[in-house]
Amino acid sequence: MSKKAEPLPTESELRLAVSEKWLNRLKRLPLLIKSASERAKTTHLKSTYFDTPDKELADAGINLRIREMGRRKLQTLKIGSGWQAGITERIEIEGWVSGEEPTLDLIHAPEIRDLLIRDGVWDRLQPAFVTDFRRTSRLVRYAGRFGEALISADLDIGEIRSGARKTAICELELELKDGSPAALFELACAINDDVPVRIEYRGKAARAGELQIPKEPKPVKGRRPPLVQGSRINESAVEILKACQTQIAANEFPILESMAPEGPHQMRVAVRRLRAALGMFRAFGDSELTQSVREEGKWLASSLGQAREWDVYIADLHDPVETALGVDIPALKELRALAQVRQEAGYRDARAAVASPRFTSFQLQLGLLIETLKNSQSKGAFDHLARSEEFAASKLEKRYRKVRKMGRTALQGNTAAKHELRLEMKKMRYASEFFASLFEPRKAKIFSKSAARLQDLLGYANDYAVCIEQLEALVAPESGANMPDLMKASGIVIGWHGAEMARADQEIEDAWNRFLDAGRFWPKPRRSAS
Repeated sequence: MSKKAEPLPTESELRLAVSEKWLNRLKRLPLLIKSASERAKTTHLKSTYFDTPDKELADAGINLRIREMGRRKLQTLKIGSGWQAGITERIEIEGWVSGEEPTLDLIHAPEIRDLLIRDGVWDRLQPAFVTDFRRTSRLVRYAGRFGEALISADLDIGEIRSGARKTAICELELELKDGSPAALFELACAINDDVPVRIEYRGKAARAGELQIPKEPKPVKGRRPPLVQGSRINESAVEILKACQTQIAANEFPILESMAPEGPHQMRVAVRRLRAALGMFRAFGDSELTQSVREEGKWLASSLGQAREWDVYIADLHDPVETALGVDIPALKELRALAQVRQEAGYRDARAAVASPRFTSFQLQLGLLIETLKNSQSKGAFDHLARSEEFAASKLEKRYRKVRKMGRTALQGNTAAKHELRLEMKKMRYASEFFASLFEPRKAKIFSKSAARLQDLLGYANDYAVCIEQLEALVAPESGANMPDLMKASGIVIGWHGAEMARADQEIEDAWNRFLDAGRFWPKPRRSAS
Protein backbone atom coordinates (compact mmCIF):
# COMPACT_ATOMS: atom_id res chain seq x y z
CA MET A 1 0.00 0.00 0.00
CA SER A 2 1.48 3.34 -1.05
CA LYS A 3 1.98 5.93 1.64
CA LYS A 4 -0.42 8.86 1.43
CA ALA A 5 1.37 12.10 0.54
CA GLU A 6 1.58 14.65 3.31
CA PRO A 7 -0.37 17.86 2.58
CA LEU A 8 1.83 20.80 1.61
CA PRO A 9 2.25 23.49 4.27
CA THR A 10 0.11 26.59 3.79
CA GLU A 11 -0.12 30.09 5.22
CA SER A 12 -3.21 32.22 5.75
CA GLU A 13 -2.87 35.96 6.21
CA LEU A 14 -4.74 39.22 5.92
CA ARG A 15 -2.74 42.26 4.78
CA LEU A 16 -3.69 45.78 5.86
CA ALA A 17 -2.15 48.91 4.30
CA VAL A 18 -1.50 51.72 6.79
CA SER A 19 -0.89 55.42 6.14
CA GLU A 20 2.39 56.66 7.62
CA LYS A 21 0.54 59.31 9.61
CA TRP A 22 -1.17 56.55 11.63
CA LEU A 23 1.95 54.48 12.35
CA ASN A 24 2.69 55.80 15.83
CA ARG A 25 -0.90 55.26 16.88
CA LEU A 26 -0.83 51.71 15.52
CA LYS A 27 2.43 50.92 17.33
CA ARG A 28 0.89 52.03 20.63
CA LEU A 29 -2.51 50.41 20.03
CA PRO A 30 -3.64 48.85 23.35
CA LEU A 31 -5.58 46.16 21.49
CA LEU A 32 -2.32 44.69 20.12
CA ILE A 33 -0.10 45.39 23.10
CA LYS A 34 -2.43 43.92 25.76
CA SER A 35 -3.29 40.86 23.67
CA ALA A 36 0.38 40.02 22.97
CA SER A 37 1.95 37.01 24.69
CA GLU A 38 5.38 38.68 24.74
CA ARG A 39 7.15 41.93 23.85
CA ALA A 40 7.37 42.94 20.20
CA LYS A 41 10.52 41.98 18.27
CA THR A 42 11.94 44.06 15.42
CA THR A 43 14.01 42.43 12.68
CA HIS A 44 15.64 43.74 9.51
CA LEU A 45 14.58 41.58 6.54
CA LYS A 46 16.06 41.87 3.06
CA SER A 47 14.75 39.50 0.37
CA THR A 48 15.78 38.88 -3.22
CA TYR A 49 13.02 37.50 -5.44
CA PHE A 50 13.80 35.38 -8.49
CA ASP A 51 12.00 34.90 -11.79
CA THR A 52 12.72 34.25 -15.46
CA PRO A 53 13.26 37.25 -17.77
CA ASP A 54 9.70 36.86 -19.12
CA LYS A 55 8.12 36.51 -15.61
CA GLU A 56 7.00 32.88 -15.93
CA LEU A 57 6.79 32.33 -12.16
CA ALA A 58 4.73 35.48 -11.59
CA ASP A 59 2.37 34.48 -14.40
CA ALA A 60 1.87 31.12 -12.69
CA GLY A 61 1.11 32.74 -9.31
CA ILE A 62 4.45 31.61 -7.84
CA ASN A 63 7.10 33.61 -6.06
CA LEU A 64 10.53 32.42 -4.98
CA ARG A 65 12.79 34.38 -2.66
CA ILE A 66 15.90 34.19 -0.50
CA ARG A 67 15.53 36.24 2.67
CA GLU A 68 18.52 37.41 4.70
CA MET A 69 17.79 37.04 8.42
CA GLY A 70 20.92 38.17 10.23
CA ARG A 71 23.66 35.80 9.09
CA ARG A 72 21.26 33.12 7.92
CA LYS A 73 19.38 32.85 4.61
CA LEU A 74 15.88 31.34 4.22
CA GLN A 75 14.56 30.20 0.84
CA THR A 76 10.76 30.40 0.48
CA LEU A 77 8.57 29.31 -2.42
CA LYS A 78 4.93 30.38 -2.36
CA ILE A 79 2.18 29.20 -4.70
CA GLY A 80 -1.01 31.21 -5.01
CA SER A 81 0.71 34.58 -4.79
CA GLY A 82 -1.50 36.45 -7.22
CA TRP A 83 -4.19 38.99 -6.42
CA GLN A 84 -6.74 37.63 -3.92
CA ALA A 85 -9.71 39.19 -2.18
CA GLY A 86 -10.10 38.46 1.52
CA ILE A 87 -7.63 36.13 3.25
CA THR A 88 -4.58 35.22 1.20
CA GLU A 89 -4.08 31.45 1.32
CA ARG A 90 -0.88 30.06 -0.21
CA ILE A 91 1.21 26.92 -0.28
CA GLU A 92 4.53 27.73 1.39
CA ILE A 93 7.74 25.66 1.18
CA GLU A 94 10.75 26.86 3.18
CA GLY A 95 14.32 25.80 3.90
CA TRP A 96 17.69 27.23 4.91
CA VAL A 97 20.31 27.82 2.21
CA SER A 98 23.97 28.81 2.34
CA GLY A 99 24.41 30.63 -0.97
CA GLU A 100 22.91 33.48 -2.97
CA GLU A 101 21.11 31.25 -5.49
CA PRO A 102 17.90 29.20 -5.03
CA THR A 103 18.26 25.48 -4.27
CA LEU A 104 15.96 23.07 -6.10
CA ASP A 105 16.68 20.25 -3.61
CA LEU A 106 14.55 22.02 -0.96
CA ILE A 107 11.43 21.55 -3.10
CA HIS A 108 10.36 17.94 -2.59
CA ALA A 109 6.82 17.94 -4.03
CA PRO A 110 7.15 16.18 -7.43
CA GLU A 111 4.43 18.18 -9.20
CA ILE A 112 6.01 21.48 -8.14
CA ARG A 113 9.54 20.35 -9.08
CA ASP A 114 8.27 19.27 -12.50
CA LEU A 115 6.69 22.69 -13.02
CA LEU A 116 9.91 24.48 -12.09
CA ILE A 117 12.25 22.43 -14.31
CA ARG A 118 9.89 22.21 -17.29
CA ASP A 119 11.22 24.03 -20.37
CA GLY A 120 14.35 25.04 -18.47
CA VAL A 121 12.52 27.46 -16.16
CA TRP A 122 14.82 26.83 -13.18
CA ASP A 123 17.98 27.35 -15.25
CA ARG A 124 16.73 30.75 -16.44
CA LEU A 125 15.97 32.18 -13.00
CA GLN A 126 17.59 35.50 -12.15
CA PRO A 127 17.14 38.22 -9.48
CA ALA A 128 13.96 40.19 -10.26
CA PHE A 129 13.54 42.66 -7.38
CA VAL A 130 14.39 43.26 -3.73
CA THR A 131 12.27 43.98 -0.65
CA ASP A 132 14.04 45.71 2.23
CA PHE A 133 12.09 46.45 5.42
CA ARG A 134 12.00 46.30 9.20
CA ARG A 135 9.41 43.96 10.68
CA THR A 136 8.01 44.46 14.16
CA SER A 137 6.22 41.26 15.23
CA ARG A 138 3.86 40.39 18.06
CA LEU A 139 2.10 37.10 18.79
CA VAL A 140 -1.47 38.04 19.66
CA ARG A 141 -4.14 35.83 21.19
CA TYR A 142 -7.48 37.24 20.03
CA ALA A 143 -10.97 35.98 20.85
CA GLY A 144 -13.89 37.37 18.86
CA ARG A 145 -17.58 36.54 18.64
CA PHE A 146 -17.00 34.01 15.84
CA GLY A 147 -13.69 32.45 16.83
CA GLU A 148 -10.39 32.56 18.67
CA ALA A 149 -6.91 32.43 17.19
CA LEU A 150 -3.20 32.91 17.74
CA ILE A 151 -2.14 35.56 15.24
CA SER A 152 1.25 36.99 14.28
CA ALA A 153 0.79 40.74 13.86
CA ASP A 154 3.73 41.86 11.69
CA LEU A 155 4.23 45.56 10.94
CA ASP A 156 6.47 45.98 7.87
CA ILE A 157 8.06 49.36 7.05
CA GLY A 158 10.52 49.74 4.18
CA GLU A 159 10.56 49.57 0.39
CA ILE A 160 10.43 47.42 -2.74
CA ARG A 161 13.22 48.07 -5.28
CA SER A 162 13.30 47.04 -8.93
CA GLY A 163 16.17 48.60 -10.83
CA ALA A 164 15.94 52.36 -10.39
CA ARG A 165 12.30 52.20 -9.31
CA LYS A 166 11.06 51.80 -5.78
CA THR A 167 7.84 51.98 -3.78
CA ALA A 168 7.17 52.13 -0.04
CA ILE A 169 6.06 49.25 2.17
CA CYS A 170 3.85 50.26 5.10
CA GLU A 171 1.52 47.42 6.04
CA LEU A 172 0.35 45.19 8.85
CA GLU A 173 0.21 41.48 8.11
CA LEU A 174 -2.05 39.35 10.28
CA GLU A 175 -0.91 35.74 9.86
CA LEU A 176 -2.95 32.90 11.31
CA LYS A 177 -0.78 30.63 13.46
CA ASP A 178 -3.53 28.59 15.07
CA GLY A 179 -7.31 28.77 15.44
CA SER A 180 -10.20 30.23 13.46
CA PRO A 181 -9.63 32.33 10.30
CA ALA A 182 -12.70 34.36 11.27
CA ALA A 183 -10.62 35.86 14.09
CA LEU A 184 -8.35 37.52 11.50
CA PHE A 185 -11.30 39.56 10.24
CA GLU A 186 -12.58 40.32 13.72
CA LEU A 187 -9.16 41.57 14.83
CA ALA A 188 -8.82 43.63 11.64
CA CYS A 189 -12.27 45.18 12.26
CA ALA A 190 -11.26 46.11 15.79
CA ILE A 191 -7.99 47.67 14.54
CA ASN A 192 -9.84 49.64 11.84
CA ASP A 193 -12.13 51.11 14.50
CA ASP A 194 -9.10 52.83 16.07
CA VAL A 195 -6.59 53.15 13.21
CA PRO A 196 -7.86 53.56 9.63
CA VAL A 197 -6.49 50.78 7.41
CA ARG A 198 -7.16 49.45 3.92
CA ILE A 199 -7.13 45.84 2.82
CA GLU A 200 -4.04 45.23 0.68
CA TYR A 201 -4.93 42.56 -1.85
CA ARG A 202 -1.53 42.58 -3.53
CA GLY A 203 1.43 40.80 -2.01
CA LYS A 204 4.87 42.37 -2.20
CA ALA A 205 5.68 40.33 -5.29
CA ALA A 206 2.55 41.53 -7.10
CA ARG A 207 3.33 45.14 -6.20
CA ALA A 208 6.88 44.68 -7.52
CA GLY A 209 5.43 43.44 -10.80
CA GLU A 210 3.34 46.60 -11.08
CA LEU A 211 6.46 48.63 -10.32
CA GLN A 212 8.33 46.95 -13.17
CA ILE A 213 5.45 47.27 -15.66
CA PRO A 214 3.09 50.06 -14.51
CA LYS A 215 -0.53 49.48 -15.51
CA GLU A 216 -3.57 51.72 -15.27
CA PRO A 217 -6.20 49.97 -13.15
CA LYS A 218 -9.08 48.74 -15.27
CA PRO A 219 -12.67 48.16 -14.15
CA VAL A 220 -13.54 44.49 -13.68
CA LYS A 221 -16.82 42.77 -14.51
CA GLY A 222 -18.27 40.05 -12.32
CA ARG A 223 -17.65 36.37 -13.03
CA ARG A 224 -20.05 33.48 -12.73
CA PRO A 225 -19.18 31.45 -9.64
CA PRO A 226 -18.06 27.87 -10.39
CA LEU A 227 -20.62 25.94 -8.37
CA VAL A 228 -20.32 22.17 -8.05
CA GLN A 229 -23.30 19.90 -8.62
CA GLY A 230 -24.25 18.04 -5.47
CA SER A 231 -22.60 20.61 -3.19
CA ARG A 232 -24.10 21.87 0.06
CA ILE A 233 -26.03 25.13 0.05
CA ASN A 234 -23.45 26.90 2.20
CA GLU A 235 -20.66 25.84 -0.20
CA SER A 236 -22.52 27.51 -3.06
CA ALA A 237 -23.18 30.54 -0.85
CA VAL A 238 -19.45 30.87 -0.19
CA GLU A 239 -18.58 30.76 -3.91
CA ILE A 240 -21.30 33.27 -4.84
CA LEU A 241 -20.37 35.71 -2.07
CA LYS A 242 -16.66 35.37 -2.93
CA ALA A 243 -17.44 36.28 -6.56
CA CYS A 244 -19.22 39.43 -5.37
CA GLN A 245 -16.41 40.19 -2.92
CA THR A 246 -13.81 39.87 -5.69
CA GLN A 247 -15.70 42.20 -8.04
CA ILE A 248 -16.07 44.85 -5.32
CA ALA A 249 -12.39 44.66 -4.40
CA ALA A 250 -11.15 44.63 -7.99
CA ASN A 251 -12.89 47.94 -8.74
CA GLU A 252 -11.43 49.78 -5.73
CA PHE A 253 -8.35 51.12 -7.54
CA PRO A 254 -10.17 51.98 -10.80
CA ILE A 255 -12.39 54.28 -8.71
CA LEU A 256 -9.58 55.77 -6.64
CA GLU A 257 -7.04 56.23 -9.43
CA SER A 258 -8.96 56.86 -12.66
CA MET A 259 -12.05 58.53 -14.10
CA ALA A 260 -13.17 55.41 -15.96
CA PRO A 261 -17.00 55.41 -15.81
CA GLU A 262 -17.08 51.62 -15.59
CA GLY A 263 -15.39 51.65 -12.17
CA PRO A 264 -18.34 52.99 -10.13
CA HIS A 265 -20.74 51.07 -12.37
CA GLN A 266 -19.06 47.69 -11.87
CA MET A 267 -18.69 48.15 -8.12
CA ARG A 268 -22.34 49.19 -7.90
CA VAL A 269 -23.37 46.10 -9.90
CA ALA A 270 -21.24 43.97 -7.55
CA VAL A 271 -22.96 45.44 -4.49
CA ARG A 272 -26.39 44.82 -6.01
CA ARG A 273 -25.43 41.24 -6.82
CA LEU A 274 -24.18 40.86 -3.27
CA ARG A 275 -27.40 42.20 -1.73
CA ALA A 276 -29.44 39.87 -3.94
CA ALA A 277 -27.29 36.91 -2.84
CA LEU A 278 -27.57 37.85 0.84
CA GLY A 279 -31.34 37.95 0.45
CA MET A 280 -31.33 34.36 -0.81
CA PHE A 281 -28.88 33.01 1.77
CA ARG A 282 -29.88 35.05 4.82
CA ALA A 283 -31.22 31.95 6.60
CA PHE A 284 -27.78 30.29 6.62
CA GLY A 285 -25.50 33.02 8.01
CA ASP A 286 -25.44 34.93 11.28
CA SER A 287 -28.51 37.19 11.07
CA GLU A 288 -26.93 40.23 12.73
CA LEU A 289 -23.79 40.08 10.58
CA THR A 290 -25.77 39.44 7.39
CA GLN A 291 -28.04 42.42 8.07
CA SER A 292 -25.06 44.67 8.77
CA VAL A 293 -23.40 43.70 5.45
CA ARG A 294 -26.67 44.34 3.59
CA GLU A 295 -27.09 47.78 5.16
CA GLU A 296 -23.49 48.78 4.50
CA GLY A 297 -23.85 47.56 0.92
CA LYS A 298 -26.87 49.83 0.54
CA TRP A 299 -24.79 52.77 1.81
CA LEU A 300 -22.01 52.01 -0.66
CA ALA A 301 -24.38 51.66 -3.63
CA SER A 302 -25.95 54.99 -2.71
CA SER A 303 -22.52 56.65 -2.50
CA LEU A 304 -21.73 55.43 -6.02
CA GLY A 305 -25.17 56.36 -7.40
CA GLN A 306 -24.66 59.96 -8.48
CA ALA A 307 -21.46 59.20 -10.40
CA ARG A 308 -23.19 56.39 -12.28
CA GLU A 309 -26.40 58.31 -12.99
CA TRP A 310 -24.57 61.29 -14.48
CA ASP A 311 -22.32 58.95 -16.47
CA VAL A 312 -25.44 57.43 -18.00
CA TYR A 313 -27.02 60.81 -18.69
CA ILE A 314 -23.95 62.20 -20.47
CA ALA A 315 -22.93 59.11 -22.46
CA ASP A 316 -26.30 57.50 -23.27
CA LEU A 317 -28.79 60.37 -23.28
CA HIS A 318 -27.08 63.70 -23.88
CA ASP A 319 -24.23 62.90 -26.25
CA PRO A 320 -26.36 61.25 -28.98
CA VAL A 321 -28.54 64.39 -29.10
CA GLU A 322 -25.58 66.79 -29.10
CA THR A 323 -23.86 64.77 -31.83
CA ALA A 324 -26.95 65.04 -34.02
CA LEU A 325 -28.07 68.60 -33.23
CA GLY A 326 -25.22 70.38 -31.45
CA VAL A 327 -24.27 72.58 -34.39
CA ASP A 328 -27.76 74.08 -34.52
CA ILE A 329 -28.32 74.27 -30.74
CA PRO A 330 -25.19 75.63 -28.98
CA ALA A 331 -26.91 75.54 -25.57
CA LEU A 332 -26.58 71.74 -25.62
CA LYS A 333 -22.85 72.16 -25.03
CA GLU A 334 -23.51 74.39 -22.01
CA LEU A 335 -26.05 71.89 -20.70
CA ARG A 336 -23.42 69.17 -20.94
CA ALA A 337 -20.94 71.31 -19.00
CA LEU A 338 -23.46 71.66 -16.18
CA ALA A 339 -23.95 67.87 -16.18
CA GLN A 340 -20.18 67.34 -16.00
CA VAL A 341 -20.02 69.44 -12.83
CA ARG A 342 -22.57 67.08 -11.25
CA GLN A 343 -20.68 64.09 -12.62
CA GLU A 344 -17.39 65.26 -11.08
CA ALA A 345 -19.13 65.84 -7.74
CA GLY A 346 -20.46 62.27 -7.98
CA TYR A 347 -16.94 60.96 -8.56
CA ARG A 348 -15.68 62.86 -5.52
CA ASP A 349 -18.42 61.26 -3.43
CA ALA A 350 -17.56 57.81 -4.82
CA ARG A 351 -13.85 58.21 -4.12
CA ALA A 352 -14.50 59.53 -0.62
CA ALA A 353 -16.69 56.51 0.16
CA VAL A 354 -14.22 53.95 -1.22
CA ALA A 355 -11.27 55.62 0.56
CA SER A 356 -13.09 55.70 3.91
CA PRO A 357 -12.64 53.40 6.93
CA ARG A 358 -16.32 52.57 6.54
CA PHE A 359 -15.59 50.91 3.18
CA THR A 360 -12.80 48.88 4.81
CA SER A 361 -15.18 47.87 7.61
CA PHE A 362 -17.75 46.76 5.02
CA GLN A 363 -15.16 44.61 3.24
CA LEU A 364 -13.96 43.06 6.49
CA GLN A 365 -17.50 42.25 7.59
CA LEU A 366 -18.17 40.61 4.23
CA GLY A 367 -14.97 38.57 4.56
CA LEU A 368 -16.00 37.56 8.06
CA LEU A 369 -19.43 36.44 6.85
CA ILE A 370 -17.82 34.30 4.13
CA GLU A 371 -15.45 32.70 6.64
CA THR A 372 -18.28 31.84 9.03
CA LEU A 373 -20.12 30.07 6.20
CA LYS A 374 -16.95 28.40 4.93
CA ASN A 375 -15.94 27.00 8.30
CA SER A 376 -19.38 25.43 8.79
CA GLN A 377 -18.59 23.06 5.92
CA SER A 378 -16.33 20.89 8.06
CA LYS A 379 -18.77 20.68 10.96
CA GLY A 380 -21.66 19.16 9.03
CA ALA A 381 -23.92 22.00 10.13
CA PHE A 382 -25.74 22.03 6.79
CA ASP A 383 -25.87 18.29 6.06
CA HIS A 384 -29.61 18.16 6.75
CA LEU A 385 -30.39 20.74 4.05
CA ALA A 386 -31.20 20.17 0.39
CA ARG A 387 -28.30 20.23 -2.05
CA SER A 388 -27.54 23.29 -4.14
CA GLU A 389 -29.55 22.22 -7.22
CA GLU A 390 -32.79 21.88 -5.25
CA PHE A 391 -32.22 25.16 -3.44
CA ALA A 392 -31.33 26.95 -6.71
CA ALA A 393 -34.38 25.58 -8.54
CA SER A 394 -36.62 26.75 -5.71
CA LYS A 395 -35.18 30.29 -5.71
CA LEU A 396 -35.19 30.57 -9.50
CA GLU A 397 -38.77 29.37 -9.75
CA LYS A 398 -39.90 31.89 -7.14
CA ARG A 399 -38.25 34.75 -9.05
CA TYR A 400 -39.51 33.51 -12.41
CA ARG A 401 -43.14 33.28 -11.31
CA LYS A 402 -43.00 36.76 -9.76
CA VAL A 403 -41.52 38.28 -12.92
CA ARG A 404 -44.09 36.59 -15.15
CA LYS A 405 -46.94 37.77 -12.95
CA MET A 406 -45.66 41.35 -12.89
CA GLY A 407 -44.95 41.39 -16.61
CA ARG A 408 -48.56 40.71 -17.59
CA THR A 409 -49.59 44.16 -16.32
CA ALA A 410 -46.33 46.14 -16.07
CA LEU A 411 -45.71 46.26 -19.83
CA GLN A 412 -49.09 47.88 -20.32
CA GLY A 413 -48.62 50.19 -17.35
CA ASN A 414 -46.82 53.43 -16.58
CA THR A 415 -43.12 54.14 -16.06
CA ALA A 416 -43.29 53.23 -12.37
CA ALA A 417 -44.68 49.78 -13.19
CA LYS A 418 -41.90 49.16 -15.73
CA HIS A 419 -39.36 50.31 -13.13
CA GLU A 420 -40.62 47.74 -10.62
CA LEU A 421 -40.46 45.04 -13.29
CA ARG A 422 -36.90 46.10 -14.11
CA LEU A 423 -35.85 45.67 -10.47
CA GLU A 424 -37.35 42.18 -10.33
CA MET A 425 -35.68 41.31 -13.64
CA LYS A 426 -32.34 42.27 -12.12
CA LYS A 427 -32.86 39.89 -9.22
CA MET A 428 -33.98 37.20 -11.66
CA ARG A 429 -30.91 37.72 -13.84
CA TYR A 430 -28.49 37.76 -10.91
CA ALA A 431 -29.95 34.51 -9.57
CA SER A 432 -29.75 32.88 -13.00
CA GLU A 433 -26.09 33.87 -13.35
CA PHE A 434 -25.26 32.66 -9.84
CA PHE A 435 -26.74 29.20 -10.39
CA ALA A 436 -26.10 28.68 -14.12
CA SER A 437 -23.25 26.18 -13.63
CA LEU A 438 -25.55 23.78 -11.74
CA PHE A 439 -27.73 23.15 -14.81
CA GLU A 440 -27.57 22.61 -18.58
CA PRO A 441 -25.16 25.30 -19.92
CA ARG A 442 -26.80 25.92 -23.31
CA LYS A 443 -30.26 26.54 -21.87
CA ALA A 444 -28.82 28.74 -19.11
CA LYS A 445 -26.99 30.84 -21.69
CA ILE A 446 -30.15 31.35 -23.79
CA PHE A 447 -32.12 32.33 -20.71
CA SER A 448 -29.44 34.74 -19.47
CA LYS A 449 -29.12 36.39 -22.87
CA SER A 450 -32.86 36.97 -23.20
CA ALA A 451 -33.08 38.28 -19.61
CA ALA A 452 -30.17 40.67 -20.22
CA ARG A 453 -31.79 42.09 -23.37
CA LEU A 454 -35.09 42.70 -21.59
CA GLN A 455 -33.33 44.26 -18.59
CA ASP A 456 -31.32 46.61 -20.86
CA LEU A 457 -34.46 47.87 -22.61
CA LEU A 458 -36.27 48.38 -19.32
CA GLY A 459 -33.14 50.15 -18.11
CA TYR A 460 -33.33 52.62 -21.00
CA ALA A 461 -36.94 53.38 -20.08
CA ASN A 462 -35.86 54.05 -16.49
CA ASP A 463 -32.89 56.19 -17.61
CA TYR A 464 -35.27 58.32 -19.66
CA ALA A 465 -37.54 58.86 -16.65
CA VAL A 466 -34.55 59.74 -14.44
CA CYS A 467 -33.12 62.15 -17.02
CA ILE A 468 -36.26 64.31 -16.83
CA GLU A 469 -35.58 64.81 -13.11
CA GLN A 470 -31.86 65.35 -13.77
CA LEU A 471 -32.52 68.09 -16.33
CA GLU A 472 -34.93 69.84 -14.01
CA ALA A 473 -32.22 69.80 -11.32
CA LEU A 474 -29.66 71.20 -13.79
CA VAL A 475 -31.73 74.04 -15.21
CA ALA A 476 -33.72 75.16 -12.13
CA PRO A 477 -30.78 76.86 -10.33
CA GLU A 478 -29.73 78.76 -13.48
CA SER A 479 -30.75 82.34 -14.20
CA GLY A 480 -29.88 85.09 -16.65
CA ALA A 481 -30.01 85.51 -20.39
CA ASN A 482 -29.10 81.88 -21.17
CA MET A 483 -31.97 80.42 -19.13
CA PRO A 484 -34.43 80.15 -22.08
CA ASP A 485 -31.78 78.47 -24.23
CA LEU A 486 -30.99 75.92 -21.51
CA MET A 487 -34.67 75.14 -21.04
CA LYS A 488 -35.03 74.69 -24.79
CA ALA A 489 -31.98 72.41 -24.92
CA SER A 490 -33.27 70.26 -22.06
CA GLY A 491 -36.66 70.04 -23.77
CA ILE A 492 -34.95 68.82 -26.95
CA VAL A 493 -33.09 66.07 -25.05
CA ILE A 494 -36.34 64.94 -23.44
CA GLY A 495 -38.25 65.12 -26.71
CA TRP A 496 -35.57 63.22 -28.64
CA HIS A 497 -35.64 60.30 -26.22
CA GLY A 498 -39.41 60.51 -25.87
CA ALA A 499 -39.61 59.66 -29.57
CA GLU A 500 -37.09 56.87 -29.06
CA MET A 501 -39.21 55.49 -26.23
CA ALA A 502 -42.14 54.95 -28.57
CA ARG A 503 -39.95 52.55 -30.56
CA ALA A 504 -38.40 51.09 -27.39
CA ASP A 505 -41.82 50.08 -26.06
CA GLN A 506 -42.30 47.79 -29.03
CA GLU A 507 -38.79 46.36 -28.53
CA ILE A 508 -39.61 45.73 -24.87
CA GLU A 509 -42.71 43.79 -25.91
CA ASP A 510 -40.66 41.69 -28.35
CA ALA A 511 -37.92 41.11 -25.74
CA TRP A 512 -40.54 40.04 -23.20
CA ASN A 513 -41.89 37.42 -25.60
CA ARG A 514 -38.37 36.11 -26.30
CA PHE A 515 -37.75 35.91 -22.57
CA LEU A 516 -40.88 33.80 -22.11
CA ASP A 517 -39.93 31.63 -25.09
CA ALA A 518 -36.50 30.94 -23.56
CA GLY A 519 -38.22 29.20 -20.65
CA ARG A 520 -36.70 27.63 -17.58
CA PHE A 521 -33.20 26.14 -17.58
CA TRP A 522 -33.83 24.58 -14.15
CA PRO A 523 -36.28 21.70 -13.46
CA LYS A 524 -39.78 22.90 -12.73
CA PRO A 525 -40.74 21.95 -9.17
CA ARG A 526 -43.38 19.22 -8.98
CA ARG A 527 -46.75 19.99 -7.46
CA SER A 528 -47.13 18.21 -4.15
CA ALA A 529 -49.98 15.71 -3.91
CA SER A 530 -52.98 17.05 -1.99
